[in-house]
Amino acid sequence: MKTENLAPPDVHSYPSGYELAYPSSEHIRSRVVFDGGNRFLKWVDTDGVVQCIPSCIKECSEYQWKRLKPDPQTVLIEVDGKRYAIGKLAQDLGGDPTFQKDKCELAEILALAAIEPINGSDFVHISQFAIALPNSLNDADLEAVKRLENHPDYRVFKRNGIEICYTIRSVEPLDETLPAFYYAKSQGFFSFPDHKNAVWDIGGGTSIARIYLPNGTLVEDGEVILPGTKALAQQVAVELQHSTGMDYTPKLEHIMDAIQRSDYLYSTDHIDFSAIYQKACEQWVESARSEIRSKWAEHLPELGEVLITGGSAHLAAPICEASGERFKIAPNPQLFNIVAMANMEG
Repeated sequence: MKTENLAPPDVHSYPSGYELAYPSSEHIRSRVVFDGGNRFLKWVDTDGVVQCIPSCIKECSEYQWKRLKPDPQTVLIEVDGKRYAIGKLAQDLGGDPTFQKDKCELAEILALAAIEPINGSDFVHISQFAIALPNSLNDADLEAVKRLENHPDYRVFKRNGIEICYTIRSVEPLDETLPAFYYAKSQGFFSFPDHKNAVWDIGGGTSIARIYLPNGTLVEDGEVILPGTKALAQQVAVELQHSTGMDYTPKLEHIMDAIQRSDYLYSTDHIDFSAIYQKACEQWVESARSEIRSKWAEHLPELGEVLITGGSAHLAAPICEASGERFKIAPNPQLFNIVAMANMEG
């Protein structure tokens, strides 16, 4: 699905029940956080609970839509005359994994999963919608996510069959590693908080490592961008097809799921690709180690620690072990960034 094929947003002025430019406090959510990752979508719901579902989208026909069954790992969205399953059902129905698309261009649809009213209402005004981006200074990505802003107009859509009217005053784009840095520092994760420290986020699409000064300023020449698990899965897919004589290309999302589960079994035939993965993983680790050493050569003597986050943080375990814990994996690394975003002040 490409953004240019989407119908124009269903944008209106306030309906009769909401004439005021400033909605009453019972309808306001001051801040909503959303991390639209390439592998998982994460947000904090109205009860303060972190939600995490597969990052996959499937546009459904009306015929198929009527036969969809509820699933706790799926959000069903109806907007602009179209119907989308987002999450596990989309994955099972052969939908589009976000890592094969542009997640910022898809944000207008994917982010609707995180938009919920409070108090059982059908209307919500979001003062600030914080969204994680690989690079908050990328003009194209900024333009894409800024399309979520619509105040003082409103948009209407259905979420899991319930009609919701919403407005968003402003979108706050955040570099994916920045909230984790602030949260780690505030929680005492860095042993040397008055020195430079770094955050390395290893995700499905990309792996980004950034060095920060104590006050949160990014060290520009300390940014390292590496392949994520998508590239690793691509390498495994090629080797797996060649070694088993498959007459089809293994699906990357199924390989990545098996890596996530740590069982390294492909399809219902339980084809074991652990040996292929181990070799590919060793190459990935060595490549990452070399790139970081090269890019951070002048910073390493002054660098305190490197906190590793993201759903694929475990890939860096050999580097952590070799570093004498100078590199360390964050607790619950998959959700660390969304928790950090929720703890940032707007």
